[in-house]
Amino acid sequence: MRIKIYLLFLVIIALVIFYSVSVLAQSQQGQQDMSGMPGMKMDEEMEIAHPFFTHMGMSEGLGTLNLRLAGLAIRDKGKTEGDFAFHLETSLTKYVGLHIRNDRFLHEPSTELMFQFIAIKSYDGMSGLSPYIEFEVPTRSSHGNHVYTLVGFSSALSNQRMSFNQAVEYKPEENKVEGSVAFVLKLGKIFFPVVEVSGERAYNVNRIFNLLGGMKVRLNKNVLFGLAVQIPVTKNKDFSSEYIFQTDIGF
Repeated sequence: MRIKIYLLFLVIIALVIFYSVSVLAQSQQGQQDMSGMPGMKMDEEMEIAHPFFTHMGMSEGLGTLNLRLAGLAIRDKGKTEGDFAFHLETSLTKYVGLHIRNDRFLHEPSTELMFQFIAIKSYDGMSGLSPYIEFEVPTRSSHGNHVYTLVGFSSALSNQRMSFNQAVEYKPEENKVEGSVAFVLKLGKIFFPVVEVSGERAYNVNRIFNLLGGMKVRLNKNVLFGLAVQIPVTKNKDFSSEYIFQTDIGF
């Protein structure tokens, strides 16, 4: 199991490095073409929407903030329960990002606090590799006061029309690996189809994989609204289906 994880790490790192070099070369050529416009910035309409649950492989630009708020309808064993999720992304420095999130606040007894460190970055800042450290902080007294530590890495392969983000992390206390990947496509100026795959595997426990499909729509330059459905694709599962109603707010 560990050998497979290490091989996966190496393959993804190699792909990120190869892609980053390619993007760097293209971006340098683009910068030469725009040399007469030194103050030019990317228009907000050119930005790609965030995934529903997968965090971005690269941290937000310094001075920017993204908040994802979601209502959840979770179907399991013939019953439907409501919940909500939140995910705050911002940057503390040019190379350190901060994530605060909980994907099922009423069900999960802890909230994630993650610090993301940019290690490889393309010239345009849209692609790269970021190792991170994550702390699961208890948000209920019933969960005790122990803080669990996870380590992992994320990567991004993006341009002005599409975005691929990935995150893999390891929890030593439970000998468990968790991860997710997300692909976001831009259609026109306001539509963003989203596909995500998430999963986990613990020692002596069958793996779990979930597939999410959805659409986000830009309402204005700071707000998007999204609808998605997530279903398990393995026999071992946490729910039968999950419906997500999400609002993205950017500052």
